[in-house]
Amino acid sequence: MTQAPLQKTIAHIARVSGRGYWSGQPVTLSFLPANPGDGIVFRRVDLPGRPIVPALAEYRIETNLRTKLVYQGTTVEMIEHVMAALYGMGIDNCTVECDACEMPAMDGSAMEMAIAIDQAGTRTQAIRAKEVCVDSTLRIGDDRSGVEAIPATGPCASGLELRYHLDFGPTSVIPSSTSSYVLTPSEFLANIAPARTFLSEHDAKELQRMGVAQHVTYRDLIVFGNDGPIDNTLRFPDECSRHKLLDLIGDLALCGARVRGTIIARRSGHNLNGRMAEQLLNLHRADQQHLSHVA
Repeated sequence: MTQAPLQKTIAHIARVSGRGYWSGQPVTLSFLPANPGDGIVFRRVDLPGRPIVPALAEYRIETNLRTKLVYQGTTVEMIEHVMAALYGMGIDNCTVECDACEMPAMDGSAMEMAIAIDQAGTRTQAIRAKEVCVDSTLRIGDDRSGVEAIPATGPCASGLELRYHLDFGPTSVIPSSTSSYVLTPSEFLANIAPARTFLSEHDAKELQRMGVAQHVTYRDLIVFGNDGPIDNTLRFPDECSRHKLLDLIGDLALCGARVRGTIIARRSGHNLNGRMAEQLLNLHRADQQHLSHVA
């Protein structure tokens, strides 16, 4: 097997600010360098004692339309774009300080976060990255809606290949599309990070009727009506499936290791993605336990 690359952390502090989709509350994120082996950790600087939340799938709470972590009574949510930006840009270790529970929505994408991380640069560290190698097929869900992890082959064997099939059926206003990438920082920054959150006009109005996302406008994400995006234009013809890839990357990053394999998703959301991350986390821990016994 190819040896794992060395771990990386962010070289300098990077910051982004925005408002949460659900709460509308202002929030600033500070991305700080971390020690080798620390992984990704959120720190709530707005709470007494500045408690932390490790970014691991075992602390995930099933929640509609977003990813939420709870650790020893402390919560962070809407973390998927933050996690995608860190994983996509090749960061293994980072402390993410936040002054609110909900992460900033920005423009519905991870682009500003990825740019901030890219501009801050990376620092290579002296230990090998944690890796989980998919050596047999894992499945969550079913053929209609699910996530499958299979061993990678050929030139992708040492990295992560991702494929997302989006199809809500012939009556949906959201167009069907498929996106596929071999993940690298340059590919992520150019082709995945800019893809924005989307939903139908019906669902957008229903959410606001329920009293959430009251401040969100048609310019803050992509809202599809019968004739396409309302008061907005797509950045890519397949922007919706690219955004689903973005969410998938962020959720899979909760396995706490770099994934070596091919991930294929069909109409999956955060809960299915998160359950796959749990399987990958368990696989990684089993591999580590086996190696410790061999040693």
